[in-house]
Amino acid sequence: MKYILNAKEVREGEQYTMQNEPIASIDLMERAGATLTDQLLLDINLSQFKNVWVFCGPGNNGGDGLVVARLLGQLGSVKVSVILATEEGNTTPDFETNLARIKEDEELEVTLYEGITQLPEISDETLIIDALFGIGLSRELKGYFADIANFINRQEAFVVSVDAPSGLFIDCPTPLNAVCVRATITYTFQWQKWAYLSPENEAICGEVRILDIGMCLPPEKDTRILPQFIEKEDISRLYHTLYKPQKFAHKGSNGHALLLAGSGKMPGAAILCATAAMRSGIGKLTVHTTENTAQALTVRLPEVIINQDINKDSISMCHWEDFSGITAIAMGPGIGNSGSTGYLLRDLLTDVRRPIVLDADALNLLAQNKTLLGFLPSHTILTPHFKEFERLAGICGNHFERIEKLKAFAIQYNIIVVLKGANSVIALPDGKIFVNDSGNPGMATAGSGDVLTGIILGLLGRGFSPVHAAIIGTHLHGMAGDCALEQESVESLLASDICQYIGAAFRKL
Repeated sequence: MKYILNAKEVREGEQYTMQNEPIASIDLMERAGATLTDQLLLDINLSQFKNVWVFCGPGNNGGDGLVVARLLGQLGSVKVSVILATEEGNTTPDFETNLARIKEDEELEVTLYEGITQLPEISDETLIIDALFGIGLSRELKGYFADIANFINRQEAFVVSVDAPSGLFIDCPTPLNAVCVRATITYTFQWQKWAYLSPENEAICGEVRILDIGMCLPPEKDTRILPQFIEKEDISRLYHTLYKPQKFAHKGSNGHALLLAGSGKMPGAAILCATAAMRSGIGKLTVHTTENTAQALTVRLPEVIINQDINKDSISMCHWEDFSGITAIAMGPGIGNSGSTGYLLRDLLTDVRRPIVLDADALNLLAQNKTLLGFLPSHTILTPHFKEFERLAGICGNHFERIEKLKAFAIQYNIIVVLKGANSVIALPDGKIFVNDSGNPGMATAGSGDVLTGIILGLLGRGFSPVHAAIIGTHLHGMAGDCALEQESVESLLASDICQYIGAAFRKL
């Protein structure tokens, strides 16, 4: 599981690694440049380019760029040119060491930047490597650095940024009109950074790859409080630690969940959510819903138990005493926001003591009556998208602010919040944050969130803790979407396709 660090924490890791491996800073720079070069050659076909232009700033990020330039030049298959955006006396010692090394290669062209007119227009057969500034930048690019970044952005070239796109702030929002290099791929070292997980920075960062260069955090660092980036290997280990198939298991031992979903206008949400719950291993599922949804479920999903509401158009009343064997409850997909449904939500929160998942219209009902937030049982799981979250917690100016509000909201109400989106964020009541890495843009489609609720409900009903159900369920949801994308396209992917590939996602674990 990878941590998400700020620039100061990365520097602590660098210093600890150099002192305790031990390794000299110049050798760690060589390792970083070599690792990046190796991965770049795996990711792209270098023969498609006629030229490589490497723009190097005066610091250690520029030194990394010099290592990459030297290693690419040694291949002999492409012309490499280095542009030094430096002034005498403002470079680091490791930069100077690598500059001396690179000058020993007579095939490499090294030029000191002297003005934008010096640079010719670059063809789309050119690879640009941006090594002006890394993660330590704390002020906007100005002067010739801004000129170079703007020049790079005007080209139709493939752009690789070393550790960070130059001009991007890592630990806080980058000013709206700040000049930043726009990368095709950003290769960052060892740890994920919040700036790369911000929707505002997608056009700047491009695709982000995290490269393991063997750095470690100091042992005294309390990693329990660090945000973590969840990957498939982490979820696979966790799932198999928590779950062992039992030969003599039966439907009763696999849990009995209750889903409150659907309405006269939105029967499909209940169908998607119920299907996902059944596909996630729940032994039995009862769906409390409206008449038309009940009829559709009987045809589409005969495995579920139907409990029909007295109200024809929306759910309004539930006899909780009829569900004594229920192990988990979900409410929200397609229920609408009628007053009677709001009363039902209030009754659920005040009268029932079972693990609960709230999604979609249940969240909107909470936002309409925020007094109910105080009645949320401990470790209730909420699964809002950005707008639903803002209705609950207030407007967020940027993703950094959104994450802080998310963390505070989960702590305040002692709940778990799954903030849906690319790299969904899971906030726990103790302040811990997890960020998911599975999923794809094709999942931005109607009903996808209903499927997530169903998966989490299925796991919760089987006996997984709310924390584990939220983390594993979110990752499985993304994995199912990724499996579906192997057969579909981003444009054609449907929520029902995600349901179809939940089994494939479990197999991948």
